[in-house]
Amino acid sequence: YAIGLAEALGVSAEDISHLVAGAFLHDVGKIGIPDSILLKGGSLTPTELQVMQTHPVLGTEIVTGNPWLREAAVIIRHHHERLDGKGYPDGLRGDEIPLIARIFAVVDVFDALTSERSYKSPMGFEEAMQIIVRESGSHFDPRIVGTFKDISPALHSTITGANKSELQQRLHAALLRYFRLGVVPSTM
Repeated sequence: YAIGLAEALGVSAEDISHLVAGAFLHDVGKIGIPDSILLKGGSLTPTELQVMQTHPVLGTEIVTGNPWLREAAVIIRHHHERLDGKGYPDGLRGDEIPLIARIFAVVDVFDALTSERSYKSPMGFEEAMQIIVRESGSHFDPRIVGTFKDISPALHSTITGANKSELQQRLHAALLRYFRLGVVPSTM
């Protein structure tokens, strides 16, 4: 979803490579969250929520010092920021939030809504899109939501209709396109 949306928005190949790295690592900070909170089946208490909301900062600390992850850290730190400034950890608003983090925020929420989790069933495509569109202008960048609204039906159909092997092949092709690696593992 992130690559498709970034391509549709005309994001540079270099920024897409940072977006992909950040997408893979966006929740790396959750390794610092206690399992009692991370694996809790129900709603979090206000105190537990405060602890959970430290994961972007923890993740940024984990990748700090790795120059090749400097731009990926933008997503790790800012994927929970909101256009209206009510996000975390820094309360950034509007264009203060880096573009690749604004792109990832939309697809991260969409994926969370439409995916099965231990604590919830997957939401249908239409219902998830209604939420994304409703949050346009407050949580999400309206331009990004508009583009996602245009491309998401085909992307969702392709992704949900693909088997694991097909998805791995698509990912492999994207890695070759955006990372210019000499060798990319054939199994992921």
